[in-house]
Amino acid sequence: MNIQDIPTEIIQQVGEIRDMTFPTKQGHTSIVAILHTPDKKYIVKKTESPLYNEWLSEEYEALQQLCLLGLPIPKAYSIHIQNQTRWLLMDHIEGITLREFLSKEPVPHDKEKAIVSFARCLKKIHESSCPEALMKNDTDWLDNMLMKADYNLTNFTVDGTEALLKRIQEIRPTPITNTLIHGDFTIDNVLVHNGNIVGVIDWSGAAYGDPRYDVALAIRPKHNAFEDDRDKEVFYNAYGKLRLTDEEYDYFEDGLYNFF
Repeated sequence: MNIQDIPTEIIQQVGEIRDMTFPTKQGHTSIVAILHTPDKKYIVKKTESPLYNEWLSEEYEALQQLCLLGLPIPKAYSIHIQNQTRWLLMDHIEGITLREFLSKEPVPHDKEKAIVSFARCLKKIHESSCPEALMKNDTDWLDNMLMKADYNLTNFTVDGTEALLKRIQEIRPTPITNTLIHGDFTIDNVLVHNGNIVGVIDWSGAAYGDPRYDVALAIRPKHNAFEDDRDKEVFYNAYGKLRLTDEEYDYFEDGLYNFF
């Protein structure tokens, strides 16, 4: 991607683009660029496949619905369609991902401070009122996710298998009260500045759903992150709500998430 590729409509919105840079780590679903203008920075996300285009549109709609909740999310300005390509224009939030921060092996105090902020951020999301537009009352959240999992397995390349899908369809966790959820609350999707969470990105999975899904993805072990019980204890103490059983964690992280 270069400046010449940016749709005219986006250039008209942001004005002069003096430079375009790219985050160190790109995701698997989109190309992300930082647009530098004389006044501020913007983020533009580009997708080029039917599934990822759909997710980008869902992210734009979610950000529009969530903008009044006081959550640390980027402002979404517009989404543009060019043939089989979609572009989402958002504010840039200064910070690095929590994964990058933790991979640098900060001192224990700074590491725990970031994990506490991470957990409290998730708590705030789960305690926020879910916008009506995200509450699909016609279908239970887990039923809807399982239908999407089946569709994704049939039509796209996913990590899950037919046997795994059959298992999670048959063995479901005991239902609990739904809340507003992020839907992909991993250490890659939160931004840190001075040890505090300042941004939560990638909201395409936002829904009125099972908060255990967010918790399971939050505590997935990565390098220097949730590899031992201490990190999880710090997280749960700050989150202050439910604690997942091993079976619940396996269902959501080792099961359902493999289809998304």
